Amino acid sequence: MQSMLKTGLVTAALMASVAPAAMAQECADADRVPITWSTIAGFYTDAMADLVAGFEKGHCVKVNVVNIDNSQLYNKQVIEMVGQTGAYDVVTLETSEKAEFAENGFILPMTEYFADKKAQLDDVAPTLAALTTQYKGDVWGLPYYTYTAGYIYRQDLFDDPTEKEAFKKRFNYDLAVPETWAQHRDIAEFFTRKAGENLKGEKLAKDFYGVGLMAGPFPEIQDEMSGVLWSQGADWLTDEGKVPVDAVEKAMNDYLALMKYAPPAALTVTYDGVMNQMKDGQIAQTYSFFLDQWPNAVTTETSVPGAKMGVAEAPEKKAYIGGFLLAVSASSAHPKEAMDFVAYVGGHDAQMEFAKAGGTSTLMSVLSDPSFAAPESRPKTGHFATLLKIFDSMKGFRSNLFDTPFGAKIYNTMQIPLQSAAAGQISARQAAEQLAAEVEKICGGPCPIGK
Repeated sequence: MQSMLKTGLVTAALMASVAPAAMAQECADADRVPITWSTIAGFYTDAMADLVAGFEKGHCVKVNVVNIDNSQLYNKQVIEMVGQTGAYDVVTLETSEKAEFAENGFILPMTEYFADKKAQLDDVAPTLAALTTQYKGDVWGLPYYTYTAGYIYRQDLFDDPTEKEAFKKRFNYDLAVPETWAQHRDIAEFFTRKAGENLKGEKLAKDFYGVGLMAGPFPEIQDEMSGVLWSQGADWLTDEGKVPVDAVEKAMNDYLALMKYAPPAALTVTYDGVMNQMKDGQIAQTYSFFLDQWPNAVTTETSVPGAKMGVAEAPEKKAYIGGFLLAVSASSAHPKEAMDFVAYVGGHDAQMEFAKAGGTSTLMSVLSDPSFAAPESRPKTGHFATLLKIFDSMKGFRSNLFDTPFGAKIYNTMQIPLQSAAAGQISARQAAEQLAAEVEKICGGPCPIGK
């Protein structure tokens, strides 16, 4: 997953509000221990800049932040890890990359470091912790941001009496947040209208679509499809390390059934394109969609007259889940200071400030803080209550894609056959078979699963 908020949502607030977690220490610049953090250029780096400054105020450390484009971050980090260059002390890993970095000795386990900090570990949402911090019995860092998916929709459309009556007459059940993927598809069909037709009793000036989809040349298509696949009781990899062709074919066919209810631009966009469609009044709902985009989605209430946004769990309470993990490079010359930094950024005080500024925290104490449930906090944190429900609904969930050391390589390959099917170039069956063949090639046979 490569989702990120717009820089403007968070930077200004962080610059004004961040305080160090520890009492400031007197420290000459020449005495500061240098550590380098490789992270995603743009929002993540900009938003965390003042948290870095707060850490430096409480520690005799100088943090050098290296901005790397998200599309290049994985490859650049792997190159430095393989070469044991020590170029990066702290690395930023997507959920599917953790097992590879741990298995190959690229990062240091932090189990012993957190032995007397159990409360901090326990504060990470347990479902998220299982997927991001844990591998083969060890702890490998802390997640500082979650892009866990759910469902974002135009609540004003669902509440409109005319639309409710028409939907009930057509489908013989009430228009509401969908509980199943079949209901989601009905809603997508229902709200797809041509220019000149009515929506909420008013004539449309342009075509309107029932759903926004991320079927462009980016990895997010597999994130969207994951919820459907998981709700079938399947996974991208079986326990034997193979792609379940029949299950992937079914999930792909479900996706194809939605394509006719999405804007034609679905084949060119990712999450930001879907948000632009929502804010432009083009779509009624998302599919399995990153809830960190809520602060972006809620601005639809300003750009579209009469719009009111809603957020909920995805149908069947299954959706893509994960976060960005901060981990310490095995070749770091200053591992203790690097671990201190990881603990600080993933800690309660820093995460509170991050949330106030519009970031999506990974901590239960932050997500459940009463201040974030207040009406005035809704534009930035209106999705927090839904995230808590998702973490509860998906308690105990694991994906073999995240527990194989080949997960990142598989993840970076999946989009090719899936997008080819979405574009109508190959069938759903062919996409599933091509994915299975490619995964077998990547793993050299069945993929090992690190339980």
